Amino acid sequence: MIKNKKTNNGILVKTCVRCKKIISQNSLYNYCPECFKRIEDIFEKIETYLREYPGATAFEIEQETGVPYHVINNFVRDGRLIEIPNEYLNFECKRCGRLLLSAHHKHCPVCRKKLENEMELAKMQLYNSMNHGNAKMHFKRGEDRRKKY
Repeated sequence: MIKNKKTNNGILVKTCVRCKKIISQNSLYNYCPECFKRIEDIFEKIETYLREYPGATAFEIEQETGVPYHVINNFVRDGRLIEIPNEYLNFECKRCGRLLLSAHHKHCPVCRKKLENEMELAKMQLYNSMNHGNAKMHFKRGEDRRKKY
């Protein structure tokens, strides 16, 4: 609930729900412009993730985006997100066995990061071995493989 306050000039104002800065009584939002921008940035992050992985759970969104679960629930309470029953619960990470709560991913975020790092290391090793080796192409000696007419 937003509390109205009277300033010294007798003008009605309200305070930002998040940071308690004074904002205009006529403001469309219950947040100051800075807090509103932060909230919209967080919502955009969630929205982008949900476009790529529709039906994701709040726990999965928290794992993948870093947005805390209670913030996601606030968006649900505000009516900006809708929670639907998810039949894809209780999947395990293929590498470490952690509970995933998602059918969208095969590995938990920690294992995915490790796999990405291992892939980068393998790429670098392959690149280095290809560029710094002294390999040359030769014909196989022995039978003459040319067709005779």
